[in-house]
Parts: sequence; structure tokens; C-alpha cells
Amino acid sequence: MPHRAQDTAGVAWGERLESEPSPDLLSVSSSTQHTAVGYGFTRILPDDGPRPVRLEDGWFCLDGRIVADRMMVGGAKAARCLQDRLTPVELPSIQFEIDGAYSICCCRNNELLVTRDPLGLKPLFIASRDGLVAVASDRKALHSIGMSEIASFLPGASLIANQEGTILKPPAKSPARRQAAEVGTNDLLQLLVESVSIHTAGLNSVAVGFSGGLDSAIIAKIAKGAGIDTLLVTIGVGRTGEIVQAESAARAVGLPIVVRELSREDVEQSVDRVLWLVEDPSPMKVSIAVAVYWTARIAAESGRPVILLGQGSDELFGGYKRFATILGEHGAKACKDAISQSISQAYEVNYQRDQQAVSSLRVELRLPFATRRMIELGLRVPLKMKVRSPSDGLRKWILRDVATKLGMPPEIALRPKKAIQHASGVEKVIRDVAKRRQLSPSAYLEERFQAIKESAAN
Repeated sequence: MPHRAQDTAGVAWGERLESEPSPDLLSVSSSTQHTAVGYGFTRILPDDGPRPVRLEDGWFCLDGRIVADRMMVGGAKAARCLQDRLTPVELPSIQFEIDGAYSICCCRNNELLVTRDPLGLKPLFIASRDGLVAVASDRKALHSIGMSEIASFLPGASLIANQEGTILKPPAKSPARRQAAEVGTNDLLQLLVESVSIHTAGLNSVAVGFSGGLDSAIIAKIAKGAGIDTLLVTIGVGRTGEIVQAESAARAVGLPIVVRELSREDVEQSVDRVLWLVEDPSPMKVSIAVAVYWTARIAAESGRPVILLGQGSDELFGGYKRFATILGEHGAKACKDAISQSISQAYEVNYQRDQQAVSSLRVELRLPFATRRMIELGLRVPLKMKVRSPSDGLRKWILRDVATKLGMPPEIALRPKKAIQHASGVEKVIRDVAKRRQLSPSAYLEERFQAIKESAAN
């Protein structure tokens, strides 16, 4: 896809592989095979190798990385780790045994096997027409082959397709376990240190998308403690109060910070690009995606292709104000249920948007809070360590305790949550641009989105 950063494109089936610098140069001939896999390869790290990867009896594609030997790995190493599980019987077990951010697609013995990590950290979509089943990490790829009814491939689901038909297995339930004991601050701190270690293993340097708030400060502090060369990245429209606070927080954690004060023109000019990438004209999604896009862009320009973000924390530890409201109106059980639902929906609400927003850049987002083990631990944290009361204006108390244990000052540990779309000033710019055109933000973005789609079709 031309809107994505990529070095090569390859398509493989049977014994054959065709690879070219651009997908437009591929001339895939017809085949007696019923399955094929393709990949637009982007080198993020020096050791990344082209894909699809050859298996003994097929081909393997991995979008993202899995955890193996306590580090994030991809390509041929991931293929070796997963090869015995890439069978119709074993495929569903991957979500219980392998952590990471991934979607997997392979063809073996004229059979297509597909699965996605249980949190949905990497985008994946599915469509079918006239007996053809196709999956892709981008809706536009499916549109380009005539697919119209496109759906998200459910996190943790598995697809087995061959000439006899297609089986789409829903996400399996976790194996039954004894009721686990509640956990506390030390347990969370230990797992966070481990998670940051895994997400940075083998790297010389990383960037951290930094607001000066609780989540990003914890990640930055732990990364620094692990000896990783860590650069903080902050963006905002003009000299915002959030930038001033981020600079102060950077001094408190003792790390260098790069600040980009965006102009209104910077934001307005990036809206069309981000709209085309995220494929959703929702004002909230676009505002957040623009902020993530600029954060990633500045990190890449600073020579840091791997960016750590704090996404996943608010869902898991009760960060959103609505959780306190639900607690007051409907009680503790309803609040716990709302937190669980928020975790399960995060792939469509947050992760998918952020990954798509940076797909035109040579960067990789990594989320230490969003792991299978972190979810398992987080669900064992008592509600009182997340949301204390209906009037709780801070929430996420267990994380605030973690920050205190890490030696952070109260202005970081007790800082209230501020949504990035508001704090960065991006949402206000979009609202002002829409107002100049006498439109609501929703109508303005929908108008721009339709214009972009019409231009692409021509």
C-alpha cells in the first residue's frame, strides 16, 4: 500500500515467492494453490529481515513481534518459535502461551492459518466474497480487491481456510484456574519492571511519548533505571501548559526531552494524512491520532524508531472518570464489569487507531502496560486500589503508589489525568477549523474523509 512506509513487498504460495521493491511491481501469476500470503516489509530495526519467511512446508508472515527469551522478536526467529504451533489444532493455543503484539498469517499444505494476539494490539481485518476469504492489516488493502463488507478480526480468534471451506474460531476462554489472590503495589511494580525490560531488550535507545503524567513517567523512570538510553518526546500546539509541566517532569525523572511546539498549520495539514491512515472521521479518534502521529514523527526524526507509550493503563487501572460515575450510580460490581469491558474493547477504541496513525512512518509502538500478563495481574487488583469513591478525581491509586515507590515527586504521582486530545491542543485546532467552515467537527472531518476517498478512487 503506497501510504505505508515499506522497503519491499512479497507474495508467496506453494514453493514460490515473488518480491519487489513496491507492490505495484509485483506480477503474481495464477497458481493451482488455493492459499497465498503477502507482506509489505518495513525495516524498523537493523536485524529485521524481509517477509514472508520460508517454513519447511509453507510461508509465514508476522505483523508485529512476539515475546521469546524475554525480548520482542520477529521474522525468522519468531517463525522458529511458533512453527510447531502453526497447525489447525495448536493455533488457538498461541494466545495463551505467547505474549506480544502480533497478527500471524501463514499458508502450509495449501491451508491458510490466521490468528491475532488476544489484546488486538496490531490491526487486522477480514472480509469474504464469492468463496474468497481475505485478511489484511489495512482495510484499504481489502477494498482494493473488491471487498466491501469488512470487519475487525477479533483478538484471540483463529481462522483455518482451505479448499473444503473456512472455519473462524472465536477467541477461546482461558484455561480454568484457581481463584487467584489479590495483588498489590509491589507485585505491579515488579511486573512493570519486567515488562519494560522485555520491551527494550536488545535496543540501544528508545523514545517515550511523554506528557509528564503518571503512566509515561513510570515507563520513563523504569527505562532509565534499566540503563536504556531514553529520550522523552512531547508535542503541543504552541507553548501549552502541558509542555511546561512535561519539561518540569522530565527534570524530575532526570531524562532529556525533545519538545515540538506545533503550529495550527502543522495540525491542519496533517489531518488529511491521519484521516486516511485511521479510516475513521470520529473527532476524538482523529484528535488523538494526530497527537500520536506527531509524537512518533518527532521520535523518528530524533533517531528513535521504537517508542514506548502508556496506552492500556487507563482501561486496566480505572483511569477514566466514567468508572467513578458508574461506581456511584450502579455499585462496585458494575464498575468492575465496566473496567473489564473497557479492556476488551481497547483494540477498537485505542490500539488499532494508534498503530494505523503511525503506519506511514518507520517506527514501532510498544506498550508495556498492554500485555497478557499485565491484564491477568490487573484484574486481580482490588477495586479500591483503582477507584476509591464516586467523587474520586484521581483514580489509578495503585499506579500512584508505584510512582511514589519509584521516588517520583507528588506533582507527578498525584497529577490528575488529562486526555491527550485536550492537553495537546489538537482537538481545539480541529474545532476551530470546522467552525471557520461553519461546520461541526464531525461534519468537517466526514467531509474531508469523503473527499480523500474520492480522490484515491480516481
